[in-house]
Amino acid sequence: MFVALGVIGIAVLAVALLFDDLLDGFLPDVDVLGSELLSGPVIGAFLGATGIVGWMLQAGAGAPGPVALGGGLAAGVALGWGTGRAVRSLMHSPTDATPRSSDLVGRTAMVVTGVRAGGIGEVLVSLGGQPVKLTATAGRDLPVGTEVTVVALESATKVVVEASEEFWG
Repeated sequence: MFVALGVIGIAVLAVALLFDDLLDGFLPDVDVLGSELLSGPVIGAFLGATGIVGWMLQAGAGAPGPVALGGGLAAGVALGWGTGRAVRSLMHSPTDATPRSSDLVGRTAMVVTGVRAGGIGEVLVSLGGQPVKLTATAGRDLPVGTEVTVVALESATKVVVEASEEFWG
């Protein structure tokens, strides 16, 4: 019986972790003592730990059925509670805002392909912690390696730049 309970618990846990968005709404989330007690991962962890620890106590240590059940339930409650806390922590962790093209204005960039006055070149700018290469235009020639500031957007991939010393004047 313990082995079957452990296998069912592990299966519920795997399905809950892999397909939680699809299963959302089938089980209500009850928030008691800071833990979502009826979420799929919590139920799966509880059943899995109860079955596996109960089986280990009964088959491995020779404990009588009621003792194995008690030990399994204690382990299930502990692991279920811990899983609830972990899921809650992950679900409510803060994230950075999604970067937008408009966030480029005012950022410092580096010319990587020379910009000719009235023509185009390329600059490398950091957006969301990642380097992004953009087409750039400027009012004067800017050689490779010049530090520039993005002053306007012409499109999602084309910016207007000025040499940083001009911008900050």
